[in-house]
Amino acid sequence: MKTLTKIFTKMNKLLLSFFTLILLSHLTAQSQSNYLYYLLNNYTGKTAVLFSVKGSDNIPVDTITKQSTGAFVFNDIDQYPAGMYRVYFNDSLFTEVIINKEDIVLESDAKDVVNAMKVQKSIENLILFEYWKFALEVRDSLTLLSLSKSQIETQNPVASQAKTQQINQKIDQLNDSLMSFVDQLQKNYPDKFAPKLIKSYTIPSFEKYQLEHPKEYENEMEYYYDHFFDNIDFTDQRFVYTKVLFVAMGDFMKTYGQPASTQNYVGIIDQVMQKAGANPLIYEYCLDLFMRTFEQSIWEDVMVHLIDNYYLTSINRNQAASNYYTKVSSRIKSLKPGRTAPNIIAADTAGELLNISLIPAKAKMIVFYSSQCPHCAEALPGLIQIYEMYKDQGLEAFGFAIDEDITIWKSEIEKFKMTWNNISDLKGLASEVIGNYNITSTPSIIILDKNNVIMMKPKNMNDVHATLVQLLN
Repeated sequence: MKTLTKIFTKMNKLLLSFFTLILLSHLTAQSQSNYLYYLLNNYTGKTAVLFSVKGSDNIPVDTITKQSTGAFVFNDIDQYPAGMYRVYFNDSLFTEVIINKEDIVLESDAKDVVNAMKVQKSIENLILFEYWKFALEVRDSLTLLSLSKSQIETQNPVASQAKTQQINQKIDQLNDSLMSFVDQLQKNYPDKFAPKLIKSYTIPSFEKYQLEHPKEYENEMEYYYDHFFDNIDFTDQRFVYTKVLFVAMGDFMKTYGQPASTQNYVGIIDQVMQKAGANPLIYEYCLDLFMRTFEQSIWEDVMVHLIDNYYLTSINRNQAASNYYTKVSSRIKSLKPGRTAPNIIAADTAGELLNISLIPAKAKMIVFYSSQCPHCAEALPGLIQIYEMYKDQGLEAFGFAIDEDITIWKSEIEKFKMTWNNISDLKGLASEVIGNYNITSTPSIIILDKNNVIMMKPKNMNDVHATLVQLLN
């Protein structure tokens, strides 16, 4: 009996030791996991939501309730990719924070979050709010100077030239001080993400570059085409989880995408994707952003360029998606001018079938529209007017309605007084015709010659007129 007692006693000690080890390891794991502690004074709400920032998207990742201490605590924040995040307290009250493998302890006031912010723990966020506070001071000073300049110029434009020049110098000095502040942050914290992130929101200085390379570029437009992204580190995938790439790519597109053309857009894509190749995650992000931009656009040749040169050669693409975009590329190519158009056989409102290829005409215009499309409602009167203008010269027009309800379709015909050939298969977006013609937006127009050969997929009314004049005369 004593022997058994000793055995059980020994086993109990072993079990106790085992569970102690498990508990200690659990506590150690918890202590190694970083957290975000946020005390927001003068806020009466009970919940806070943590959002991940990815381009234009704010993605909710965690929701917590206020602790008895009055603070909001998000645990285990290392499970999220390093980058920029937002803590939302309500629809209009939020704080941007950087999550990057460190504990974060913040205290602020709901009445003035930035100026009242005390970063008690987290180097990254200390840098971030140090910058924001300085930037707000500069912004306020610039606002006062701009107001003063406007008042002086209004009173006496000629006599105020000297004063205006002095104000302009002060404005330049303030802007320079902000840039110097950013540069100093990078020097002080070379291994931190915050200074790199702040710097990425600024564009390089053409003036400074010109001093070192006086004859390399004739003007700013040429310079920025090559150097617009110089302050963004494309090797650092943390930029995917910020707004930087989305904003910079959008600004670059607006600047160099005018006038809108396939050539300009392809040049922009190639410029960005060459830089994005430095990091696989950034490459995938930039490519997906371009794909979403052009997939539903009228710029089909740009989409083909994206598919053939980037999408089908990129990694991490599943076979189904690759097959789909291979077909999209092939379909767009088959619809180029000079190719015979896919035939359309569809019923009119009386149920009579019309075969477009068999209807004789010097030119044929097919208008794809939807009865519930606001853009179509804007464009249809002009297109109907074009038909009325050219029908006596040999034009036949067909309004193909991407509808499912015959009553709505007939109502639309009556509303716009469509005297052309009205046809539909009443299958809506499931129509094979829509797929055959790669219709991604409405209204879409295609013009054929007398042999049903594609002449043009016009992008505007001028294209329509020019093509019809060529065919009919």
